Amino acid sequence: MTVSNTDASPFKILCSLLQAAEIITPDSSDYTESSQTWAAQKYSNPGLVIRPTSTDSLGKALAYLYTTNLDFAIYGHGFSSASAKDVLINTSAFDNFHFEAHSETVTIGAGQPWAEVYRKLSQVAPEYGIIGARTPCVGVAGAIVSGGFSWLSSEYGCISDPENMIDAKVVKYDGSVVWASTEPELLWALRGGGGGFGGR
Repeated sequence: MTVSNTDASPFKILCSLLQAAEIITPDSSDYTESSQTWAAQKYSNPGLVIRPTSTDSLGKALAYLYTTNLDFAIYGHGFSSASAKDVLINTSAFDNFHFEAHSETVTIGAGQPWAEVYRKLSQVAPEYGIIGARTPCVGVAGAIVSGGFSWLSSEYGCISDPENMIDAKVVKYDGSVVWASTEPELLWALRGGGGGFGGR
């Protein structure tokens, strides 16, 4: 494993918390794809990219990172201009999609772009639409915390409105995993807290 930072021990500890497939180093074939920013001047050549595949893995990584002095950032999908000198957390593995016909609700992984959501919905329920971002290449999470205008907003409101976004599973800084509805202030903040919400 190639790590570009002088003190490798925090990286070793972090990697020990993850599966091998969740670790992307600068010499990995998918390193550039997993860390490239939309704005070139934002790119910080992270020493390590991790791509957790479960909330458990993400929770362990976050809980550890908050005990260190490592520079880290959360990298979503879409415009993806977040970067860090030390560790970049790529969330693209959170790309699940489930349509429940009876309740007419969808469960969407926050690490994918809206284009993927539209594609998946058209495959399983082509007769339905969804209150999603106007620009398909933006990420699900970013659109939600920014409130989210949709082409359907004039009739059905914004993405983050209570009638459109029912709940969200959140991994907190201490590694705990909660449904935002159990913490009303957290759910309120998710409904338009903006790009700085959740920052350090």
